[in-house]
Amino acid sequence: MKRGRRKISIIKEIRNNNKKKIWINEDWKTEKQKNMVIDPTKLISDGINIYDKRNLLVYLSTDNIPSLKTDIVIKMFRLSRIYDRLRFRIVSSKAERSLKMALALKKAGINTPTPIALIEKRGFTNKIIYSYFITEYIPHEYTLLDILKDDEHPLRNNVKVFIPFIAKDIRKMHDAGIIHNDLHAGNILINNLEKPSFYYIDLNRGRIKKKLSIKKRMKDLARLKLKEDEQRLFMKHYSPDMYQKLIELMRQARNRRKRILSFKRNLKKKIRNKKNK
Repeated sequence: MKRGRRKISIIKEIRNNNKKKIWINEDWKTEKQKNMVIDPTKLISDGINIYDKRNLLVYLSTDNIPSLKTDIVIKMFRLSRIYDRLRFRIVSSKAERSLKMALALKKAGINTPTPIALIEKRGFTNKIIYSYFITEYIPHEYTLLDILKDDEHPLRNNVKVFIPFIAKDIRKMHDAGIIHNDLHAGNILINNLEKPSFYYIDLNRGRIKKKLSIKKRMKDLARLKLKEDEQRLFMKHYSPDMYQKLIELMRQARNRRKRILSFKRNLKKKIRNKKNK
């Protein structure tokens, strides 16, 4: 079966007295595979950490664990900020949002790592005790950011080949009512350089709307840093009929984002200075 066309079951919640929530891809519902992914803490200890900052990402290979159906990535979400610990008591967790977004992208025909499992537990006052999201691992040599940030990168000239495909993917995403909300080049994986395909990851900030306005679409593109000629190429393939107008709207969205980020940085700096006095 072709990647991106696997049959994905709908989200089903299994709740017990311990306030657990479990979703498992039906391809992994044999008893052996189910038992394996239902307790990711055991798997994590056998994996390789590929990211360990705000959240933890762990890679596990079938070479090391032959009983796995495929190489996988486990994402363990951490809630370090008090604001997040309080907010996620009353809203869907990052893991659940990631799952819903992945299923929506798959339905729209857009590449994203196939979701395998969601496992989370809540405690008193609905506090999240742990929250995991497990997906297939997509082999990739680079993210788009790896190439964009280095003008001397051997594939830097290939960006203009990549952009039309990415623009059409994102247009399809937006037409399906999907807002990524963290759509920067580091969240676009490039798979198979000879015949490239692009995978969109880090979905936990995403939203699904019935219809997206132009303003919301351009706001979603504000994090995607491209050179001026690359922006023009992107918009020509995103919206051939009105690309010139959208280029200006995207620039305005980027400038608004810069002002907001600058304000936040200055505010944090003032708060730190006051605390240090």
